[in-house]
Amino acid sequence: MEFTFGLETSPFGILFWGIIVGYVFSTVGAAGAVLTFIGQAVIFKFDKAMIKHLIDQGVGQAEAKATAKNTMKVHNLMAVILSPIIAVPRYFKEKRVAIPLAISVAAGVVFGAIIGPMIPMTLKDYKFWFGIITFIIGIRLFYETTDYARNKKKKLKAVSKKFEEKVQELKKSGNWDELAKDGFKVDQFNISGLKFTFWGEQFSINPLLAALGGFVIAIIASMFGLGGGFMLVPYLSSIFVLPMFVVSGTSITIVLVNSTVAIISYLLKGAQPDLMFMGIMLVGIAVGSFIGPATQKYYKEKYLRLFLAAILFFYGLRFMGVWAALGIPI
Repeated sequence: MEFTFGLETSPFGILFWGIIVGYVFSTVGAAGAVLTFIGQAVIFKFDKAMIKHLIDQGVGQAEAKATAKNTMKVHNLMAVILSPIIAVPRYFKEKRVAIPLAISVAAGVVFGAIIGPMIPMTLKDYKFWFGIITFIIGIRLFYETTDYARNKKKKLKAVSKKFEEKVQELKKSGNWDELAKDGFKVDQFNISGLKFTFWGEQFSINPLLAALGGFVIAIIASMFGLGGGFMLVPYLSSIFVLPMFVVSGTSITIVLVNSTVAIISYLLKGAQPDLMFMGIMLVGIAVGSFIGPATQKYYKEKYLRLFLAAILFFYGLRFMGVWAALGIPI
């Protein structure tokens, strides 16, 4: 099948990859845009097809490359916008979205997503530093799955244990509505502090710190056309010591804000999204996003962190050029 910019590939391959993207992103709240980019650049080679098509149409090489780059970024962001729309209502029903926290972080995200696309930096240089940061975060997440780290965070361990025990109980009864009974509850929310209770444990967060983190994350994420979930998840779970069961839903809610602002910025910079290509992928993402939250409750919190850490390890090494240096064509 031939798409708008001369790309020839199977629509079923695009659909299948979309399912993978939607499932991973809605389950761990991260890596949706990264997987979308890999699908475009590595599997389908969308950028090469678009550059060739534009040059054949008389567009200069430099302009063609810039347009293809910005278009791929918009595609990444389109992918991570759909998943929150599908997945957030389910998390919200189970009271696993920390709405005041999401609002606090989003306040910083809006400004960061405007500034990010304006920063002049070559993609090659930034990929290297981005890989280092990603790899370090992955190490941190892996560390937090060890018994030593988990024993130091008894509150997180207590919440996870209560949630996992409840899930085992509801597996037998099938009454998942009970899951929301002890979910997210706001105790205090103002500019000086946020306190909320989740499964019998109270958490205290500084809204200004949350907004500052969102600002920095949005700058970095928007530079690459990424939703930011790959940084938001470790930020929320590590800095504020929140369990993954509430982090996932909160993270993808924030991603929705960052992605919307960044898409507008890149469209103004000349991006030309291929609606046929992305339409098929978005169908797959919708399917994967529906399956993800429905199955996430069956995973232990420790394994969710390990899975995300593995993703960050892999992509950190890739962005640093390690796989290329080893002669591995990934």
